[in-house]
Amino acid sequence: NFSTIFCRCNRKGGCGSEAYRVTRELGLPLKVITLTDEYLEVVKRPKHGYGQGLNPCLDCRILMFKKAKAHMLQIGASFLVTGEVLGQRPMSQHRRAIQLIERESDLEGFILRPLSAKHFSPSIPEREGWVDREKLLDLTGRSRKPQMKLADELQIWEYPCSSGGCLLTDLSFAARMRDLMEFKPGFGLHDVRLLKVGRHFRLADRARLVVGRSQGENEIIHSLAEEGDLLLRAEEVVGPTSLLRGMYDEGLIALAASITARYSDMDGMPTVKIGFGKGNGPFQGSLVVRPIAHESLDALRIGDRRIVKPTPEGLKGGGILAIQTGG
Repeated sequence: NFSTIFCRCNRKGGCGSEAYRVTRELGLPLKVITLTDEYLEVVKRPKHGYGQGLNPCLDCRILMFKKAKAHMLQIGASFLVTGEVLGQRPMSQHRRAIQLIERESDLEGFILRPLSAKHFSPSIPEREGWVDREKLLDLTGRSRKPQMKLADELQIWEYPCSSGGCLLTDLSFAARMRDLMEFKPGFGLHDVRLLKVGRHFRLADRARLVVGRSQGENEIIHSLAEEGDLLLRAEEVVGPTSLLRGMYDEGLIALAASITARYSDMDGMPTVKIGFGKGNGPFQGSLVVRPIAHESLDALRIGDRRIVKPTPEGLKGGGILAIQTGG
């Protein structure tokens, strides 16, 4: 089971939960390989490019097969088995892509694809007679109906849904990743973790604001705060926790406060008091602000390539009214 930070599984227990369940039922050992910094390098500079989002599917598969081969040799296994179906995934499972991945992972002939084997030349396990080719299948194409029918025949009732992919295939998340790669090329895992929650705004070339959308996200954002980050929250009404990361001045703090106010439960109030402080410590001060206007907010939302740097005085419908520090 391969685990990356870009897993989008919502099942209880995380992305490996299905692997744990199945191996437990079948009495098989489970090897979990976590791909971290090495995988981030693939995302930053994929040799074979991206898919529709920011998904480096070919390079991802090559890396995973290389890791699988290393484990195969380590435990003395003879070949690998995958659930690939020819033509099922548009980027990584057409014939040329499959051949490229097999070649670049140095596994030519050692990958058995039981569901689609009859669309390929016999693999080494088939040629050696370790596996009966006649019992293998000839599935092809995007439809999952043949696999679902087969699962019913084998009385397999629980399996993951067929749609979707990792977070990098999600166009909204891909926009956040592109922004991070553009403005912070040396990003790490801690930056990617923050991309997975909240609303994201680019306040300046080196300043990003993340605003929670729920109590759960507020808690996650609070837990992800690092030294140098600024946390903001409405003091007198219900509202989000916001995290300002990067290089910022008083003007950007005021802008972040106005955005935080926009998502607070102001109930018709013209202004709101926003507390702010670094990291997980107590608030160091507060600002009384008007909420930023929607049109100004849209210009800052990540995914829009217009990077504006408004001052508090220039914010349409927003701005600083009072600052209180030390309390």
